[in-house]
Amino acid sequence: GCNDCYITVRGEGERVAVLIRGVGDVNRALDGDVVVVMLHPVDRWISTTEGKKEVTDDTKIEDVAGIMTETADATLAQSENITESAQAPKPTGKVVGILQRNTRQNYCGSIHARPSELHTTPDSTSTPTDAVTPHASSDRDTEAALHEVEHPDGSHTCLFYSVDVRIPPLLLRTTQRSKLLNQRILVTFDSWPDSSPYPLGHYVRSLGTRGEKNVETEVLLHEHSIPTEPFSPRVLACLPPADFTCIPHPDRTDLRHLPILSIDPPGCKDIDDALHCLKLPNGNFQVGVHIADVTHYVRAGTAI
Repeated sequence: GCNDCYITVRGEGERVAVLIRGVGDVNRALDGDVVVVMLHPVDRWISTTEGKKEVTDDTKIEDVAGIMTETADATLAQSENITESAQAPKPTGKVVGILQRNTRQNYCGSIHARPSELHTTPDSTSTPTDAVTPHASSDRDTEAALHEVEHPDGSHTCLFYSVDVRIPPLLLRTTQRSKLLNQRILVTFDSWPDSSPYPLGHYVRSLGTRGEKNVETEVLLHEHSIPTEPFSPRVLACLPPADFTCIPHPDRTDLRHLPILSIDPPGCKDIDDALHCLKLPNGNFQVGVHIADVTHYVRAGTAI
């Protein structure tokens, strides 16, 4: 979650993970920030094995090279070859400075409803929907209710929960609370004052109703920074013409006479997977798996 994380220390040798545990030690840092970390005394380091291991006197803080690095995601420990000895205690520390905020500032998520609003849709005559199913955690219900404020001008300060569990709830002030309750929305991080228990943000736009396939697909695309803009004319010009026909090649086997079926789902734009099944004279079945070689059309140095 967002209250427990780690940073990677880049030294001369292997990389070392430093655990940052609890709201106080995370100290308003967000996933992806470039931070300065102060290591805790060795007696506060955590054993990586089950049970408590005694920390030896010859373990030195100097063994961890450097104190400045960037927050890593959950897979970085494997992909960057971070040192994790089964016997040695894992260093812990506290964020004491934020040198640079993560360049990503927009997050997808939802405003949390009060418990009394979770059982029916805004139209009380409608049937319940998945989008308004109560959260499993009553802690979140309580947290949202405690921090929601209705202002004299009719606006509300409420908690926004990102679908990215590494991001803490954001305090959001809006005049459209009732309209946004059942929505996936996009919120921008603004700041995190030291006087606030949560970061502050503002509403950007609605993506649509929670639970709908196209809306949740857009959320996934946004959260993983997958471009959704149409291809440019320069890219499209790299494709073969619409009347393109396959050119026979001596090293290729022509199987077009077989009953070959695409297995790509409806609406798929890259139809490149297919199967065929043929009963042989001896009673066995020949199963063909057809995968298109799209790299044939992706030439080095071209726009595509």
